[in-house]
Amino acid sequence: MKDYFRSHHNQRLQNAYATWALTIPVAQIIAICLSDPKHAMAAFFGISLIGRQVCITSPEIIKNLDSRFTSLIEKQKPNDDVIIAGKMTNFITFSSGTTCAPKAILRSPKSWIFSFGKTGVKLTDSVAILGHLSHSLALYAACEAMHIGAQINYCGMRPCRTPTVIYATPTLLKLVYKNSEIYSQVRLIFIGGGHFSAADKSFCDERFPNADVRIFYGTAETSFITISDSNTPNGSVGRAFYGVKIQTKNEVISVETPMLAVKYMRSTKIFGDSTPFVTGELGWVDKNGFLYIHGRSDRAVKIADKMVHLDVLESELMLIKGVKNAAVITLPDIKRGQRAFGAVIGNDVKHPQISNILQLTKWPQLLSGKTDYLKLKEILAKAFL
Repeated sequence: MKDYFRSHHNQRLQNAYATWALTIPVAQIIAICLSDPKHAMAAFFGISLIGRQVCITSPEIIKNLDSRFTSLIEKQKPNDDVIIAGKMTNFITFSSGTTCAPKAILRSPKSWIFSFGKTGVKLTDSVAILGHLSHSLALYAACEAMHIGAQINYCGMRPCRTPTVIYATPTLLKLVYKNSEIYSQVRLIFIGGGHFSAADKSFCDERFPNADVRIFYGTAETSFITISDSNTPNGSVGRAFYGVKIQTKNEVISVETPMLAVKYMRSTKIFGDSTPFVTGELGWVDKNGFLYIHGRSDRAVKIADKMVHLDVLESELMLIKGVKNAAVITLPDIKRGQRAFGAVIGNDVKHPQISNILQLTKWPQLLSGKTDYLKLKEILAKAFL
């Protein structure tokens, strides 16, 4: 049944949560908010199999859900009930919410199942799931491992000592594996959701000496768009993933992909209905098919009538020795309309295009490990306005 998520992991737990879901009105969306990730994934698979709409949330997300959602907050006991597959339905993931509130995204199981196994993850692997399952990258990695039948290590924010495969953002990888151990058994690391710097590469080379580090570019709406390998030039995020077509018109990146989500939950517009999906980022493809990215289109701003790419400024700050984290935002200015302000962890630095840069001792970040730009803007506005 390739259109359904199916797994023998914790089958009796799946049965229990499917049985529980049958007591909830059909029109309700079930929001799983369980602290135990094994129970959360068993609930996700069991409930989706019977054809009920489901999502995994964090305590922060669940506070903002409306009356269409029924919360699952209590663990169920395993049972031997026979579960009959229902009509296939969509599940819900959430965008990262780095610059705005997270968006609820409707997805079909087959949009993820399409890429299962094509990444190189095998039945014999042990997959480390970093961070929280409400983050789509962590949820994808757990779903792939369960569906394939690989072993799963739910790490949260603690390092797993025996994985062979890791999915992570660059920040989350460094946070979880910040000890000095060498993880020689890791053979694959998939990195997405953030800039992968030369310092990040050195970190991976040191801690994971036998790992094939594959940087991928994608969005919560599209899954994988490109993926890198050992032949990828510096600065590129790789060639198009299997089945993906990339277009760059006036540097605006759009894609056609079998992994595309259905739509945003609060929208009537179906993705890919008549035009390729616009990712919201700028870049170009070279003659060999390698994609290069400038940054997000909504972070290309005018300052004193000049176009400035905030993502480029961040990359330049990250190249400065001693800088471990960097982010740049804009704040209003009477004369220029707006000015660029930055924050770093590490050395005290300056940049000719950034008005002021604040040194932080604690980095504002989301559960995914990405920078929380909304919180950062509050911090910089308090410091400089």
